[in-house]
Formats: sequence, structure tokens, C-alpha cells
Amino acid sequence: MVGMTMVADNLGIIFNSFSENNMLGDAEFSTNSGIAIDELENRFDAIIEKSSVTDYEMKSGQTLRIFSENEKVNRHALISGNDLDGNGILIDPLFANANDLSVGDFLIVEGEEYSVSGIMVLPNYIYIVRSKEEMINNPKTFGIAVLGRQGAENLTGKSDFYSIRFNDRENVHEQEILFRNHLVTENVAITRWESTENNFMVTTIALEVTTLSIMSKALPGMLLILSIILIGMLLKRMIQRESAVIGTLYALGYRKTELLRHYMLFPLIIAGSGGVLGAFMGVAMVNPMLDFMMTAFTMPVESYQYTYSLLIIGMLLPLIVLCLVSYFTIAQLLRASPAELIKGSRVSEKSNFIERALKLNRFSFSTKFKIREQVRSLSRTGFMLFGIIVATVLLLYGLTLQSSLDYMLTEGIAELYNLKFEYVYNDLQSDTPPEGFEQFNAIYVTPQNDKDVNFAIIGALPESGRLRLKDTSGDKLIPDRLIITKILADKLNVGMGDELHVISDEDLKEYTFTIEAVADSAAGEFMFMPLVDMNQMLGVPSNSYIGIWGDEQLGFPAGVIRSTKSMDAIAEGIKNLINQTGILVYSMTVASFILGLMIIFLVTGMIIEENKNTISLLKVLGYRQKEVNKLILDSNTFVVIVGYLIGIPVLLVSVAALMQGLADSLQMTIPTRLNISYMLLGFFIVFFTYQIAKLLSRKKVNRIPMNEALKAGTE
Repeated sequence: MVGMTMVADNLGIIFNSFSENNMLGDAEFSTNSGIAIDELENRFDAIIEKSSVTDYEMKSGQTLRIFSENEKVNRHALISGNDLDGNGILIDPLFANANDLSVGDFLIVEGEEYSVSGIMVLPNYIYIVRSKEEMINNPKTFGIAVLGRQGAENLTGKSDFYSIRFNDRENVHEQEILFRNHLVTENVAITRWESTENNFMVTTIALEVTTLSIMSKALPGMLLILSIILIGMLLKRMIQRESAVIGTLYALGYRKTELLRHYMLFPLIIAGSGGVLGAFMGVAMVNPMLDFMMTAFTMPVESYQYTYSLLIIGMLLPLIVLCLVSYFTIAQLLRASPAELIKGSRVSEKSNFIERALKLNRFSFSTKFKIREQVRSLSRTGFMLFGIIVATVLLLYGLTLQSSLDYMLTEGIAELYNLKFEYVYNDLQSDTPPEGFEQFNAIYVTPQNDKDVNFAIIGALPESGRLRLKDTSGDKLIPDRLIITKILADKLNVGMGDELHVISDEDLKEYTFTIEAVADSAAGEFMFMPLVDMNQMLGVPSNSYIGIWGDEQLGFPAGVIRSTKSMDAIAEGIKNLINQTGILVYSMTVASFILGLMIIFLVTGMIIEENKNTISLLKVLGYRQKEVNKLILDSNTFVVIVGYLIGIPVLLVSVAALMQGLADSLQMTIPTRLNISYMLLGFFIVFFTYQIAKLLSRKKVNRIPMNEALKAGTE
């Protein structure tokens, strides 16, 4: 809890400081004509700056995205070296490290030689990827740079855009809407608008902070509950085992408070030492974790902050909670009179309502014995069940992430798109597309009743061969009607026949659609409609299109193309993300193995301790060692299986809730899936852990002598 919370807090502090100091913009937009910056700044109490960006191919397969230097909004932060001079260029630290570039080296851009003046980071490009679809960046092939205004203006193929930041930091979203409405009324066509809250290169840091915050509460919370149950059970059994001694001490004049103080030492020492050790271990992991985070999120860092109040909470919380639970447990057990305590505590032989309802007489002796072991100690069974569920969630968490990403790739992107490249133009086109390519149009919209959701409506040819849509029954769909993907339909809570009211992100016009079909696609949040119908709706010529799909890589004159997507690059990005989750999978597997082993071993030990006399009698009656082991040690098999089976839906629900909560920051929805093979692998690991625990416990059973029952009778 301490480590993850401090890391999340530091990331938030670093990001907020970077955003404020370097004036992170609230939105970036492009228009079809110039705007009166000074007039708009005064009217809306905002800072507006015109910028440019150029994608320059340094060499085959390596792209440098070059931004012009800003003075007011989205100002760069210098990490090392010197700021821009007459012939200088600044590059990001990841690109510099990956390509062995340092201050003083030279780069050739469009035939001009520029000296690397320094290393910088941008507040609007914290997570450096070519596009959000690639997800994981390869700094060897892509990086960002900042060039002086004059040098940036001379680059061919540059795209101009504006950045805006409102001085009033309250209700920024409403101010954006007012600003865009004003541009529309002034007949300024907005060709692109991207709010910072939808900018994947910025919101990814919020995603990381949110994830760490959730995990810092959920995981320690589950472990704390396990600790409470375990210590409560151990204390109960300790007092029951020593009840005769306690009764004698009562009779000799010892007060209840003295005995209570004695038995409170156990949870006090355990919780105190565990809390202190855990808190300081959490603090020790802050620096390494943040250093690792900074290799992905490029931000200037002066120092990390340690929240000492959080350290104290981390030490005191388990101490207070466990001691309170222990106090009530011990106090309840010490209510008995000295005479009752001296008689000793015995396991109740009475059948409870569960045992009576099961009608055990119809089963064999072995089955009856195993069932009674579970139903006559519901607290022990509950602890075992909850522990297996937690171990299952830990074990399958990373595997579920891998399975979900793999499903999105194979059953989503690869299944939907029958293409290799997507090219989006800066302006609408009407000419015949290149041979082998298929045209489409698209707009981004926001639902009227949910301003936090943003998705694309794509106009495609009804006979499209580049889209492969299927309904929930597996039947083929063609974009000759309004189709919504199931992921988006679930998110908006709409279905076939429902009306959907949206606002265009470009011109803020309102549109109403009736859902005619739902596509079972995991590729993302989209709506599809016929291209001609979309063009008619937008009031543009029927043969207009904004992009093309095809299988060949094309070259275009500078300034023609707004963006290029490679399906292979997107697939490679998802595969890289899957590979990066490998460390998480392995660490979770080890943690769940250790946790499961501890829980099963402890519960099995309790069963052996409670059944020492029974085990001794079974040996006296001639039961072989193997049969005794099977009766005692196999009694938890059913609980282990049930715990694992319950753990799977608990895991899927929790991961789905996490994914849904992070969808806005991630700007895409990842469907929650768990492969059958992963389920079987998880069950094998859990059951293998169970067998190891049984093997370790077998020695305890073997050490119980046959005269143990005689000793108990004598006592």
C-alpha cells in the first residue's frame, strides 16, 4: 500500500508540476483558415499559440516528429544540454538513448545540418508513441524533436495547428465548447479538434496513476482481510489449547485484564513488526519504481517526495485493525468461568444445520469424514475458500490481461480490418482512389448525454471488402445500414432500434441516429454507415472521402496526408504490450503460489492439530498411513476446487470494472477475456500448490503416535 500509493502520488505531483510550469494546453485544433489570435485571447481569457509539426523520415523506417518551438503554450522543458540556438535542435531522451545521440551530435533534416543542442520533453507528448493504436513505442524508430520557428517554417510538408489554454482552470470543458461554438459562428471550419483529456500521449499518465491507486487499495485490502481471519483463528485455537492453564490462573487470582494483556502481545508483535517492515519495504521500492516509470513517461524530475503521514498510516493501520479484531476475539473467549476453562475446550461433536441438511448417512465413511471436517469449522473453511479466491485472482490477473490483449488483436483488429495501411488526408478528396484502395469518410462525435465519451462514425462503401463485420450470431454484416460495435453499444447502453443523439466534434452540429445492427467486434468503439449517406448528412459531394484503405505502402506529396496507420505496426505494438506483461504474469504467479501454499499449509496444520486423537485412533484401528493421509489431507480438495471456480468470475468482474474505469484514459476499450488454456494452466498451478502443501503436511500426520488417544483419555 505504502509503496504503490507513494509512486502514484509522485507521478501525479510530477505531472501537475510539469503541466503548470510548462503551460500544458487544454486542446489542439486545426482550421481551414487563419484566426485572430489576439481577439480570441481577450474574448475567452485564454492563451493561444500557432504551431507546426512535421513527420520527417530520417532513414528507412525511422521517423522524427518535429514540432516548432512554442513560447506560450506547451513549452518544452530542457532535461540536459543547452536551449535552442540558431542552428540547434532538441530531441527527446528516449530517442537519444536508443540511437546513441548526445549533445553536440549532428542530425540532417531535409538536407540541413542541425546540432543537437539539448535533450527536452514536451508536456503534450509525455508518452511518446507514433499513434495511440501502436500503444508501445520503439524509440529506435520514432522520436520527437523541437526546432526553432524559422527552421520549422522551412520544412516541407508541415501541418499548422493551434494550442489553447484557458486562464480560468475551472469548467475547462464548457469553455472549450463556447470557444468552438464561436469559431463555427464566425464561419471558421475546424478540421481537427483534440482535447487534452482525450490525448493518449497525455492521459496515459493519468491511467497509470489511477491503476496504481486502485491496486494500492485492492490488493493490500484483500491481504489485510486474510490476515484478520488468520490471526483470529490462531488466537482462538491458542486460547482453546491453553484453556486449562488459563482457568487455573483465573482460580489463582489473575485478573482478566492481565490475561488479555498477555495474549494481546501475539497480534501486537505480529502486526507491529509486519506493519513496520512492510511500510519501510514500500518506501524502499518507491525510487526504483519511479525511475522505471520515468523511462516510459518523459517528464522533468528534480526529486521524489516521501509522504511520512502515509508511512505512519501504513505502519499503524494493520496494527490497529488486527489488534482490535484480536481484542474482541480474546475477550469473547475469556468470558467463560474458571471451571469451564479448566475442563478444557473440545471440538463440538454436534452437527450443525448444514451437516443435517446434507444427510451424510447416505455417503461412505471417507466422504462423510471429509465433509464433516469442513462444515464443523466454517471459519476455517471460509478462510481457506477466501484465500484460494485471492490466490486465484492474483494468479490469473496477468494472464487475463494477456488473454484480453490477444483477443483484441486476433478477434478484433485482425478480424475486422482486411487491410494493411490506412491513409487519412488533410482535406476531403473526390478523385478516384489509387488502384486497389477503398475510400471512406469519418467524423468524431460525442453523445449528448455523455460528454466523456468520444468515438468515430465511419462512412464506408456498402460493398466494402476492407471491413469484415459480423453480428452477435456470427452472420455477416455489410455497412449498408447504421451499425454499432458491441463494445460501444454496451458502453452507451443502446441496442437495435434505439436512438442515439450525438454532437460533431468538428462543427458541433447535432445528429440523431437509429441503431439498425450491432456488430460483435472487439476492434474498438465505432459506428459504421453507408458512405453516400454520411456525405449527404455532412452536406458534401457524394463522392467525397477523407481516407483510403489498402495493402500497399504509398508515397504522397508533402502536406497531403494527415496520418498514416500500419496494421502491422498496431499488431506489433499490442504484441509488445503482451510481452511486457510477462514480468507481471511471472511475479503474480510466484506471489499466488507462495500465498496459496501458506494458506493451504496453515489450514491443513489446523486440521491435523484438531484431529490428533482421531488420527491416533485411526492408526490403532489398523488404518494404513496412506489411508490416514487421504482422510485428513484430502478433506480440503473440494474447497480448493470451489475456491478456484469462484475466483474466476470474481477476477473477470474486477478486471472488467478496472478496464471500464480506465477506458477514458486509455481512449480504447479492451474486452475482458480469459482463454480456456489459461484457466486450465491456473487450475494446474493451484492444484500443484495444494499437492505441495499436502506433501509438507504429511510429516505432521506421520509423527502422531498411536498412544496419543490414550494420553488424551488419561488427561
